[in-house]
Amino acid sequence: MNDEIIINQEDLDERPKPKRSRLPGRHHWKRAFKWLFITLLLVIVAAGVFLYLNVSKISVNPFGFGKLKGEDQGRVNIMMLGVGDPGHEGEQLSDTDILLSVNTRTHQIAVISIPRDTRVKIPGYGSGKINNANEDGGVSLAKQVFENTLGVPVDYYVKADFTGLQQVVDAVGGVDVNNTTLLYDPEYPCANNQYKVCGYRLAPGHYHLTGAQALQYVRCRKGTCGDDFGRAARQQEVMQQIRQRATSAGTLTNPVRLAKLISAAGNNLQTDLSVNNLLRLNQLTKDTAKNNIFSIVFNLKSDGYLEADRSSSDLLPVGGDFEAIQEFVRNIFTLGPIWTEHPTAIIENGTTTAGVAAGLNQKIQDANYDISVTAVTNALTRNYTTSQIIDYTGGAKPHTAAYLQGLLKVKPIPPPTPTTASPADFVIIVGSDYATANPASGSGAGASGATGTTGTSTQ
Repeated sequence: MNDEIIINQEDLDERPKPKRSRLPGRHHWKRAFKWLFITLLLVIVAAGVFLYLNVSKISVNPFGFGKLKGEDQGRVNIMMLGVGDPGHEGEQLSDTDILLSVNTRTHQIAVISIPRDTRVKIPGYGSGKINNANEDGGVSLAKQVFENTLGVPVDYYVKADFTGLQQVVDAVGGVDVNNTTLLYDPEYPCANNQYKVCGYRLAPGHYHLTGAQALQYVRCRKGTCGDDFGRAARQQEVMQQIRQRATSAGTLTNPVRLAKLISAAGNNLQTDLSVNNLLRLNQLTKDTAKNNIFSIVFNLKSDGYLEADRSSSDLLPVGGDFEAIQEFVRNIFTLGPIWTEHPTAIIENGTTTAGVAAGLNQKIQDANYDISVTAVTNALTRNYTTSQIIDYTGGAKPHTAAYLQGLLKVKPIPPPTPTTASPADFVIIVGSDYATANPASGSGAGASGATGTTGTSTQ
């Protein structure tokens, strides 16, 4: 007889239950996540401390919030001064004097350079070159001189030295420039000894410059370097390159490059722009098209607003005062784009109504647009019912073309036949459509013989 084995439910309940197995690696994953979180937290704290220390060195108002000064009025003006390194001869002379203006509505950017030898009134010091203002009374006096000279308020300032420029260029990975002419400065000082001459030479071409090379590029002024006018233009070129590279993803997403940029700025730059201000400026200008960034350098050309003093190296405003310059600066976003194109035009009367070509020329001059009208005459034929704007630039001067289109209500057209000897950038033939809408005074071009440049398509 087999023994029967009986197992009761109570016996089953009393047996030890097997332990639940853990998922493989779960404990290690939690530990790794914890350490990753701690590491990221430490990195964020360290970055915050690094940013705070450097921003505190740069800005007198590092964490100011709110709208930009001037933003509600549609324009923000920033004074930019470039000075020498500590210990450099004349280290507080501002050999770079720039007003950077941002149109907060159209997002245009104007970069206006005032040559350092421009003679201005410096309150408390009489007359002197504009680069003396910072040396005489620091940023506050320089700001006052800028406002009095240019006729617009200065909302913020940025002051940097030579080393700052060099380190910032290196921090963003260098800059690309297009040198259009031979630069040769036989008096350029040596890098390690400002009292010794080493000279500087750069052939025409495209270059990728390091910080040291960029500094040479923007500092040369003697020989064929174009004095302060050429130097100011190159300074603006390098500034635009720095801006593009500093705000690019390649810099903002590169911790090493970004740290170098912040460190370089912290050691060699002063400003009253806060972090919030800088972010807002970037937001306003990050999508600004290249053709809406225009550079102005006052100079000795016919439309340059300055003239040389006969008894010194000073530069004087044409007419003896700064009224014309102030008018130009106040309307920079309207007048500036056309000024940078330096356009020429011929105006022809294509109707039998006397004075309409002269009247159009007067309207352009009264508006203070720097369009050089080289001739006002009659067209070869006098039966144009529709005005014409013939563009000989191939579209290379779009701001002028847009202005003329708005004035005559017709689109610019290319010349009827290709030519290598254009009479001017634009030939304007006034038709009866314009003459009817703008009655002339009865004098001027329209009564004499036909001396126009074109008579290709009468309408």
